[in-house]
Amino acid sequence: MTFALGITAFVVAILLAVLVHELGHLVTAKLFGMRADRYFVGFGPTLWSTRRGETEYGVKAFPLGGFVSIRGMSPLDERRRPVVDEVFDPQALSADREQDQRVVTTPAAPPPTVPPATWERLRDTLLERGTPATVAQRIVERTRATIGHDPDLTEARTSLAQVMLTEVGDSERVGDLPWRLQRGDEGRFYHDRPRWQRALAIFLGPVTHLLIAFGLLLGGYLLIAQPTGEPTTEVAVVLEDSPAEEAGLAPGDRLRAVEGVESEDFERLRQVLRQRPGQPTTLTVERDGEVARIELVPLEETDPGTGETIGVAGFVPGEVSERLGPVDALQRAAVGDEDEPIGGVVPMLGASVQGLAAVFSPAGLSDLVSTSLGAQERDPEGAVSVVGIASFAGGAAEQGGVGLFALLFLLAYINVFLFIFNMVPLPPFDGGHLAVLAVEKLGTTVQRLRGRPETFTVDPRAITAVALPVIGVLLLVFATTLWLDIIDPITFG
Repeated sequence: MTFALGITAFVVAILLAVLVHELGHLVTAKLFGMRADRYFVGFGPTLWSTRRGETEYGVKAFPLGGFVSIRGMSPLDERRRPVVDEVFDPQALSADREQDQRVVTTPAAPPPTVPPATWERLRDTLLERGTPATVAQRIVERTRATIGHDPDLTEARTSLAQVMLTEVGDSERVGDLPWRLQRGDEGRFYHDRPRWQRALAIFLGPVTHLLIAFGLLLGGYLLIAQPTGEPTTEVAVVLEDSPAEEAGLAPGDRLRAVEGVESEDFERLRQVLRQRPGQPTTLTVERDGEVARIELVPLEETDPGTGETIGVAGFVPGEVSERLGPVDALQRAAVGDEDEPIGGVVPMLGASVQGLAAVFSPAGLSDLVSTSLGAQERDPEGAVSVVGIASFAGGAAEQGGVGLFALLFLLAYINVFLFIFNMVPLPPFDGGHLAVLAVEKLGTTVQRLRGRPETFTVDPRAITAVALPVIGVLLLVFATTLWLDIIDPITFG
């Protein structure tokens, strides 16, 4: 996989993760009968959209995330009334009459009580609430055929209500089609639903990132062979300016003998090398199916464990790789194991919390600003922007099979980080909405204990007052890390 293809795969994977995140909000909100009328990818001008049921799905110009619009989360949202009340509203009827220029009135043919524009509006209203087109058309035609010249529209209202009941039946749950037509948004706004339902509608968005991360890790462990730590006789890396490089040893060579000692056990061959510091040594290697002999002189170095002088050739052996079984893969993907302590979702959660706290602490923010101004060197393990992470993905993609797993691992870690990031208990994050619910629960509990009506809610102005500085800090981190990734990028590996 090429560098560019790796970046493309990374960007697509992150966009899909965001879509799944928003889908978690959407599905849960609809399950509880909330009115979710928009599900979009990106922000800015709309490039394309379509309506399915009462929800509009679409793509916007800037693919920087996505959103679901759940009505009632903003104090400016307006409720839809029952279809009968909305269509036969006196002011709306008056506007229809003024708009409809096709009606010709004569003494022999008095103007219809319901102008043609109203029937068009009825059909549009039914479609907006998710009524199938054929059903909406039947409702309009049947209602239109059954009303007469009723000045106060009592007959028209009754006829429309009866026709809708006949066509779509009685409501079986909050938010189904009959409910939307007969009762409008009654009980469907975000704050109308029980607090536990609101909490789940919020929480099941970010929790999808944990499921994605677990799926990526589990798939990688099951399908991609993992290094076991046991060395092989195949050369993986040749160090620069080493005796091995000077002698022409190359990655992919398979070591068959050292100074005449043949073995398939790398540890046995390495022991022979260790015993020949500074002495000319012959390596027998297999390269492209042919056997060759290489002469080198191992460097003299001191073994830090024993203090003895040993010979070092300057190459790194490959490792035995094998796929994990289902049980081992499940364990490692969930909590890690001895070979990969941070290879699971749970340890990644801990690392993400520590990383987030380090970046957004006063010291972390100060270091970011100082580094971006050139006052100090960049920490190679410090924060990076989306651009920097995408560069890592491209670098991983160039490493073959090992790189593919590194890419999956990176995507899993990013998804775990996105879960933690979204759960920060401050607006405008999902965790901020959960924090508001917790505060409201506490407030109503106190009111109940004091014998007062349980009416406590958090003032939206207070939420905005908290959200604005949080957004400011986010923009600061985004701008500084992006600048650093442009002028002083951290390279993969």
